[in-house]
Amino acid sequence: MIKGLIICFAILFAQLAVLHIVDARLYSQDARPTANTLVPPPREEELES
Repeated sequence: MIKGLIICFAILFAQLAVLHIVDARLYSQDARPTANTLVPPPREEELES
């Protein structure tokens, strides 16, 4: 039973380590600039109707 718990905790910590690495890579990609699309203002013709 103790051996099973040790294996369980070892797998848990391995998963947490992998998730930590994935999170760090994703958040480091957020720092790069992204393309922003600008919405043009409505035309005067559309405002009158």
